[in-house]
Amino acid sequence: MLKHVAVTLTHGLSSVAVVVVILTTSSCMVRRETRIHPPQAPAPLQEAALADLVARINSQSEAVHTLVATVDLEPTAGSIYSGVIKEYHDVKGFILLEKPDLIRIQGQAPVIRTEIFDMVSDGKEFRLYIPPKQKFIVGKTEFHRPAKNSLENLRPQHILEALLVPPIDAATEKYFSEEAEEAGRRFYVVSVVSPGGNGELVLKRKVWFDRSNLELVRTQFYTAQGKYIEDVRYSNYQDFAGVRYAAHIELTRPVEDYALGVTVLKATFNQPIASDKFLLEKPAGAQLVDLSAAWRQESPRGQ
Repeated sequence: MLKHVAVTLTHGLSSVAVVVVILTTSSCMVRRETRIHPPQAPAPLQEAALADLVARINSQSEAVHTLVATVDLEPTAGSIYSGVIKEYHDVKGFILLEKPDLIRIQGQAPVIRTEIFDMVSDGKEFRLYIPPKQKFIVGKTEFHRPAKNSLENLRPQHILEALLVPPIDAATEKYFSEEAEEAGRRFYVVSVVSPGGNGELVLKRKVWFDRSNLELVRTQFYTAQGKYIEDVRYSNYQDFAGVRYAAHIELTRPVEDYALGVTVLKATFNQPIASDKFLLEKPAGAQLVDLSAAWRQESPRGQ
């Protein structure tokens, strides 16, 4: 409410009327309301027995036999994939995969869509063709010597291991579970071990489940010597024509010191793939780089 007060001043023949506007009613005062929303209550924790978690691992593994996918590949800063992707912030990729070991990945530059790499692996040997450098690199998948040229560290098998969830073989593997907490979230962690020498147990991998929804969100891989070699995180699960699959996968390789994000844009599961799709021959004019041969020349006794 506004109340007008008129004050009249008279001096000789002149008068001045001064109108003073005064805010007198509290309901007309300007107010600023700040509403504080209470923090959202965390989702209730789901309960699951070890047998249920193992069944989830095996079910997720069995759901995928072949995969044809269009993806975005995003390297982290300093990643060895930057050697291929160079100034590109991301690369459009095409992935063909067939259990247990076959994978082919092609990468195209954004916008112009020219091919910048093509690589395949059959589980034993990998082949990598880099058109911009006219290099054709071959080697054994277990070959891990750090290369001066970061391109030579690329391994399609690393991506295959990230895309496929290995099942638990009860005949050869043992397992146990524990609870863990990270960044305020609670998890079940299933550790998978196998018998080693002298009665020892060898840690092979750890599988993490988010206790808010019991989704498989992480797998950590180890060598027979206990070295931590790969960390894969899964998120944004979606339904792809009946197959529930993570649409975003983060792969980290501590040994090679690189990381790669894979965002699935389109995916078709469990359709036949012609065997010749996994063949990659050296193009005419490309330089052959045989990593195994180079290693044998440097260390003829395999040392």
